[in-house]
Amino acid sequence: MSPVIVQIGPIAVRWYGVMMALAILLGMWLTGRYAPRLGVPVSVVDRHAIPFTVWLFVGARLGYVLSHPGPFLANPLEIVRIDHGGLASHGAIVAGLAYAWWLGRREGIDPWSFTDVCAVWLPLANLLVRWGNFMNGELYGDPTSLPWGVVFPTAPGLPRHPLQLYEMVTSAVLFGLVLRWVDRRRFAGQVFWQTIVYMSTVRFLLDLLRSEDRVIGFLTLGQLAALVLLACGVYVLLLRRTSPRGEVRV
Repeated sequence: MSPVIVQIGPIAVRWYGVMMALAILLGMWLTGRYAPRLGVPVSVVDRHAIPFTVWLFVGARLGYVLSHPGPFLANPLEIVRIDHGGLASHGAIVAGLAYAWWLGRREGIDPWSFTDVCAVWLPLANLLVRWGNFMNGELYGDPTSLPWGVVFPTAPGLPRHPLQLYEMVTSAVLFGLVLRWVDRRRFAGQVFWQTIVYMSTVRFLLDLLRSEDRVIGFLTLGQLAALVLLACGVYVLLLRRTSPRGEVRV
């Protein structure tokens, strides 16, 4: 297990970077394919693909900085050193919602339809990035005696739960579900929030196997963020039942 695929002199091609690049390219392709089906013009997608991607990275980085402030208070310049690692998916989700809200007003589209388009590629992007995490030897779980336990170079000793692989499996299942949800969508935003509820539930359950990262009782930082998103998702989906047309206004 190594984070580096190939090393050519001082240049290293890393698994995490390659998986992130694949996630971006796949996301752009799926967005262009599904946008018309969900009421978002392809012209809008083309204009905003790159700035939206940059905005997601900004949100992911800020989310990590805010949840791990210590090193950045000591050296603020580290905030922009994304090459040193440190991205938070929950920060990217919040940034994506903010961009969707702005995009709806700028382009005159339904922002929730845009989030539904994003939900199509979210599971696959998560799957690819988790493989990068696995090769980096990060985000592993507690020690285990199960036969599929993995000894990570970054945590030598007992085999540990490969939580990254668990999440890859659940993300593959989610992708199949999302494709069905797209065909059965009853209101804008439904696919996105169902995806968020699924992913947040998975994150909460898997983090129960990360006792070394608990910050409040049995809860990790990831679980706290997951609970907030889970509550928001359940609220919106239940609110839809009280709206005659299943509308969710922002």
